[in-house]
Amino acid sequence: MASTKVETNTLSPTDYIPKRFGLTYNPPQIVVEYQKPSSGKLYHHKIKLQKLSPKSKISEIIEDIYKNHNIYLNHHKVSKAQIIQLVEKLREKYISNNNIDDISINKINSLKYDIGTNENFNGLSTEELNEKKAYMDKFYEKHNIKVGDKNFQYDIRKDFANDGNPEWDDEMYEE
Repeated sequence: MASTKVETNTLSPTDYIPKRFGLTYNPPQIVVEYQKPSSGKLYHHKIKLQKLSPKSKISEIIEDIYKNHNIYLNHHKVSKAQIIQLVEKLREKYISNNNIDDISINKINSLKYDIGTNENFNGLSTEELNEKKAYMDKFYEKHNIKVGDKNFQYDIRKDFANDGNPEWDDEMYEE
């Protein structure tokens, strides 16, 4: 496949269709293959991840990617969860290539979240909140069952027990 450099200032979001992603591990980068409908030609755009390290915060890397390469990663065409997954693959490969010890790996893995249903996000900084949101998006994409998946069931109906007084709707039961 031929790859030609395209000037970003002449590219509009409607003038390209992302086709697939590739990863290069040394140096770490994401390659976006896209097609220009007007010409039918395929092009490659490289997203270099120079800040990638075992201690990198995924949210900071994702923010940087979207800041500098947003025209290629339009949220209507590419899911944020997919980009997070690609960055995590690059980080895991970086860890394995550099023989980082188990203690460091456990520290890195502890950066992931166990998000509870009663967790209060009001006190978080914007950075921490974006990191949790990105993790939740990834978690959702990983567990989402789509039409065509073997576990997909159409029109599931369930009955839920009614204890007579739901605490979230006290107004309805007040007299």
